[in-house]
Amino acid sequence: MNYVVFDTETTSLNKPFTYNIGYVILDEDGAFLLEKDFVVEQVWHNLPLFSTAYYAEKRPIYVASMRARKTTMKKFGYICQEMARDFAKYDVVCAYAYNSNFDEKVFDFNCDWFKCINPFDNIPIYDIRGNVHNFLIDEDFFQFCEKNGELTDSGNYSTTAETLYRYLINDTEWTEDHTALSDSLIEAEILLATIGLGAHFNKSYPTKRSIERKTEKTLHIQTAEQTDYYFNYERIRINKDKTEITLK
Repeated sequence: MNYVVFDTETTSLNKPFTYNIGYVILDEDGAFLLEKDFVVEQVWHNLPLFSTAYYAEKRPIYVASMRARKTTMKKFGYICQEMARDFAKYDVVCAYAYNSNFDEKVFDFNCDWFKCINPFDNIPIYDIRGNVHNFLIDEDFFQFCEKNGELTDSGNYSTTAETLYRYLINDTEWTEDHTALSDSLIEAEILLATIGLGAHFNKSYPTKRSIERKTEKTLHIQTAEQTDYYFNYERIRINKDKTEITLK
């Protein structure tokens, strides 16, 4: 049973024109069978559009990769046709991506815009985050995040692909390239780590909106009689008519 791990780089979130598509095909033993990296011609040559990309400053990286013939420039429709041929040739039965809802949206949007086939029409796409949230998040991971400050802006534990790969290789200095093939390769390694811990291929696992970081919090209440009460709590929710306190 073979499967594909893929990634896209886009110009924006609302209208996600993709300028870079990468994918790797693996077999069920974890052997890498094929790697491909494409730059989308229509977006690459539209400089005003390309300049809106969050990682537009990485353009020289793609230039060097194309000169080295590691990356190929093609029109989006031809890329989709080549992907479909590769999926058929290697008997790909399912696909994976990190935060797959976004990458699925990217292909839906671009295939509709450029009026071409969608190579994922008959292939289920699974979110690697589901595997991560159910098989890799444990006390060791929490300790790694606490020690190295791997937290979200809201103070929860970070479960980005970058954080997970840092955890797997125990290297806090490693940074994600944010180019499609490179990201596909590290996301495939993350997927394989979850498989090694018992996750099954071709199966969807639930994802969580966030991995909450539980910290010690103390609520101090003083009565009119100057009596002090202290409570350890997890959460306070203040609604219009009432305040709910979740105690530890």
